[in-house]
Amino acid sequence: NRLLIQGGLITLDEQGRNIKLEAVINAREGSDEQAGFHLDGEGTVNGTPLTVMVRGGPFINIRRNRPYIFHGEIAGVGTRLIADGSITRPFDLGHFNATLKLRGRDLADIYLLTGVTTPNTPPYQLAGKLTRDGSKYTFADFSGRVGSSDLSGDLVVDRVDERLRVDADLRSRLLDIDDLMAVLGADPRVTPGGDTVASSGAPGRLLPDAPLNVERLRVMDGTLRYRAARVKRNDLDVREVDIGADLKSGILNLDPVAFAFNRGELRGTAKINATRDMPYSAIDFRLRNYPLESIIPARDGVATVTGRALGRARLEGPGASVHDFAAGSKGTISLVVPQGRMRAAFAELMGVHVLAGLFKLDDESTAEIRCAVADFTVSGGTATAKTFVVDTTPVLATGSGTIDLGAETINLRIDGETKEARLIRLWAPILVRGPLTSPKVDLDRGAVAAQVGVGGILAALVNPLAALAAFVDPGLAEDANCGALISSAR
Repeated sequence: NRLLIQGGLITLDEQGRNIKLEAVINAREGSDEQAGFHLDGEGTVNGTPLTVMVRGGPFINIRRNRPYIFHGEIAGVGTRLIADGSITRPFDLGHFNATLKLRGRDLADIYLLTGVTTPNTPPYQLAGKLTRDGSKYTFADFSGRVGSSDLSGDLVVDRVDERLRVDADLRSRLLDIDDLMAVLGADPRVTPGGDTVASSGAPGRLLPDAPLNVERLRVMDGTLRYRAARVKRNDLDVREVDIGADLKSGILNLDPVAFAFNRGELRGTAKINATRDMPYSAIDFRLRNYPLESIIPARDGVATVTGRALGRARLEGPGASVHDFAAGSKGTISLVVPQGRMRAAFAELMGVHVLAGLFKLDDESTAEIRCAVADFTVSGGTATAKTFVVDTTPVLATGSGTIDLGAETINLRIDGETKEARLIRLWAPILVRGPLTSPKVDLDRGAVAAQVGVGGILAALVNPLAALAAFVDPGLAEDANCGALISSAR
């Protein structure tokens, strides 16, 4: 009726995840704090420190029909797991119940401890009920925080046909959009106030450049559903999020990927083939009824343009990160505004009518946008304008140029033609150039200088009134065929 263990030693060398551990076991009867079962281990996980501690009651108290109480802690790779539970039928380790608390710097790190692939995240802290029933583990009704967002849900891990399978149903009452960006590969940083700030990972870049770990996607299958009921105030005005995922044999299908805005939504699907050394992805996203006021900022508190935008992006290509995928992608990108309104001064400025466009920018009257269509063909990560038309009541503007998705820069030229005769007008294209995060809008000053030079020559050789001939515009532009343009872009 006694079991005594002194200086028992367990050595573990798990080469798949590079875990090395040496643990000492002691067990004896008694009522002091040294009595009972003690396991204390130290080692490394992927070269970083690992500690393991397990405590249980004296073996003399064990009964077949009474659970055996234990406390366990594991700390390594920036992660700490604490479990308080019981083995349902001593010592059948295939069945137990426990309250599990886990916290760490990045949920992706738990792969090295558990073999379960999870996405990169900001620092997290979660707690719930963990049960084991043979090969099936259930982390039920857990809750906590990931970055600045709350997270709750249920997670089931099992082995099906000798493959690891993970099924998760996750929810947030209030999501910080920067935490979601970290999951997509952005670089998370926690501010002193506890909020998460996510950047692309490279200064000045818009698209995340963290690489996808394809090896981890190949070792498991599973499903995910994530819904955020509300989203903290953000620049994009996202209000709700709904994401579904299905992973099987190294192919990840995301359906849906949906973002609801205050007005409008972005919804689509994505497929990532991780069976290759270099992942190959395809996306199809549609933008519906997104307000132009959220794209183009107001001027002096008054909206520059109003209306609803429709859009679609269909892209495919190789790339280990979101940025690399965009930089090597092919496909199409379209943006359509079926109707709206624009401040009259800005509409005139597209035709560079000097008096109305340049000198009356404080004019708050509006002009109708009959239609606006931007249709790009993408090849090698460069989007080239196939159709670029902005048709307003006073001006028809057409554009050309490119958007480099790899360098994240824009280089567009917009030429405007007035629909009414103007006495004073400059034939000068508008140039939109620079990084996508902060493009610059300016006139082609070379074209302006050339026209002013013509006027000066005429004035000198003929008479002062003849100089006006350089700026007389008869107004030859006609309305665009909006129906045909919109139909082709969709």
